[in-house]
Amino acid sequence: MPAEYLQTVLRHRWLIAAMMLAGVTLSVLLHLTTQPLYEARTSVEIQPMNSDFMDARSVAPTATLPSDTVLQTQIKLLSSESLSERVQKQFNGESHPDVVMQNDLLSRLLRTLHLQSGSQIAYEKLIEDTAKNVKVKPSGISQLIEVTCRSWDAAFAARYCNALISEFQEIDLESRATQAKHISDWLVQQAADVRQKAEDSQHRLEVATGGNGLLLNTPTDAMGEQRLREMQTELVRAQADRMQKQAELTEMQDGSADASPDSPAYIALKSRLSDLQAQEAALSNLTDANPKMIHLHAQMAETERAMQHEKGVTTSKLQQAFQAAKHREDLLGLSYRALEGTVSSTLEKSSEIEILRREVQSEQQLYQTLLQRAKEAGFASAVPASTIRIVDTARIPRISVYPQRGMNAILGAFIGLAIGIAIAFVLERQVPRLRLPGDIGRFIKLDELGVIPSPHVELELAAHIKPPLQGALTLSTYRTGATSRDTSTVWRDEALVAEAYRNTTFSVLLSQPDRRSRVFVVTSPEANEGKTTVVTNLGIALSKAKLRVALVDGDLRKPRLHEVLGVDNNKGLRNLLIDGVAAHEDQLDLFWKPTNYENLFLIPSGTGKASISDLLHSAQLDVLFGKLSNAFDVVLIDSPPVLHMSDARILAGHASRTILVFRSGVTKRANAVTVRNMLQRDRVTIAGSILNDFDPRREGQRAYYKGYYEYRGTGADREATT
Repeated sequence: MPAEYLQTVLRHRWLIAAMMLAGVTLSVLLHLTTQPLYEARTSVEIQPMNSDFMDARSVAPTATLPSDTVLQTQIKLLSSESLSERVQKQFNGESHPDVVMQNDLLSRLLRTLHLQSGSQIAYEKLIEDTAKNVKVKPSGISQLIEVTCRSWDAAFAARYCNALISEFQEIDLESRATQAKHISDWLVQQAADVRQKAEDSQHRLEVATGGNGLLLNTPTDAMGEQRLREMQTELVRAQADRMQKQAELTEMQDGSADASPDSPAYIALKSRLSDLQAQEAALSNLTDANPKMIHLHAQMAETERAMQHEKGVTTSKLQQAFQAAKHREDLLGLSYRALEGTVSSTLEKSSEIEILRREVQSEQQLYQTLLQRAKEAGFASAVPASTIRIVDTARIPRISVYPQRGMNAILGAFIGLAIGIAIAFVLERQVPRLRLPGDIGRFIKLDELGVIPSPHVELELAAHIKPPLQGALTLSTYRTGATSRDTSTVWRDEALVAEAYRNTTFSVLLSQPDRRSRVFVVTSPEANEGKTTVVTNLGIALSKAKLRVALVDGDLRKPRLHEVLGVDNNKGLRNLLIDGVAAHEDQLDLFWKPTNYENLFLIPSGTGKASISDLLHSAQLDVLFGKLSNAFDVVLIDSPPVLHMSDARILAGHASRTILVFRSGVTKRANAVTVRNMLQRDRVTIAGSILNDFDPRREGQRAYYKGYYEYRGTGADREATT
């Protein structure tokens, strides 16, 4: 069957090629006016911020987030509408043409042929469409982010990608610089306040000492001075702590976008919000009314509320911490002032001066500390430290990603191939062929000696018999096209194929009642119609009827009977025709060789290099067939196809009858009529024809042989029938 399909495809190869060409042409025409999309790619690395640089950790109020959270946040920022609007505004602000030419295949072809300039599209439309086709995604398990920009202008796709990354870098730098400058300005202001206090204390000290800075100490006030110094140190610490708490509280109350609580709960909520935003980006093809989007938005709203609550809790804690620090500072101040009153009156003056001096020192020390922090924050704002590093800049793409004309052409060719093959099989089905029993008599006007079912029908029916049939016997090799495959024709008396051959042999015998001239040539219009199989099985069936049967391999060009029946081919028909029958008069029985079947003999094709035409035109054929008709009850001659060569017509002229083998679904009616007319013009007597390889399933008559096994007997009835 596969070889038959291949032959059908080869017969209609030009039709299939035309359909493939039509498929390719259609794929081109469908995308003739489609705007091509070019994709530019760029990748950036999100680097972690070094918080130890210039002691940035001590001046930054915000905490450092985990790397995966930072990566997802940066992806969301790259996909934000605000960034897209900034990039679009940048392009709109540049000098640009009002319109651009449409870049589809038809427009380019028309411009090449100078037929027309083609359609025009507004430049703003190009910017808007490109902005809508930006995709941001992480690149594997790394800190890399891949950005793709699609546009129907290849150069603009690369420009937009590079501008997007540059603008993102600029925003990152601005954000960090603004945060650092804000901290630096606040610290400078606090340092100025402390400096003013230090100057006031210095002035008081000068007034108390009369301008000479002298201070007398006695052993009696040593303990008071020591205690006062300790109290003063604690007060300085309390003041510094209060100022730090106040700075943190002020930063949090200002509501800066970069200020966030450093509590684990807030960081976890922020990470969860980033994950939800990533899921929202992944489901961007869904509408807001979609249940998944509604549930996702609800989760995001709940997370944001929780973040606001956590931020409020943190602010409250900072407020409480500030109040506690201020209260402690006040208490220490009260204690400090109370301790001052307890110092001995004799040392009151010296103690006051010492206190003022230490106050001046502490305030100067605090001033220097705040000034140092302010300078560090100022340096941090001045250094352009960006966490965005461009790995690959976008380049102008050469090939469009849509439409993929090559892939579309291949797909169109495959679709055309499938349609072409389907049409070929439909047309092949429409060619008049001999298919059903009775077609030979209806269309060819020849007697139908028998119908041989396909071996596949026999095996399928036998598989449903209980008990299963045993004793399968391989009779022949069924050749299809250029390949061969073993077909197990089960020879059992109750088998369907065996019964078909018995019916056929009965018809063959009745076609020539004269037993002395039962010499039949078996041929077919073309090759691969099963004539060798029919000859073999007819011979076996006749031998089982207790008749002496001789099979002659008259196909001297491609002999096969000796292979089928397992007989050597060292002597045969060629040798008899070359040497002459008379030369082997006493040894003819050496040429008809016994087979594995009783009463069945084979004369193989033999060996020799003589011309086949000369051998077949020899008068020795009549002598040989006469000898064989006397020695055997039936002689069956396997011959080449009639339409290919004249061998079969020559052999038929020397035989008593000719049997034509037609294969169901394969033999064309026109070929069968041609063979019939050729043989009739040669005045050859046609005994009839055999319809071979009939498959009722293929012809829509699956129940054609169903009644056979239902009607047959079992056990002793079968043996009696046999």
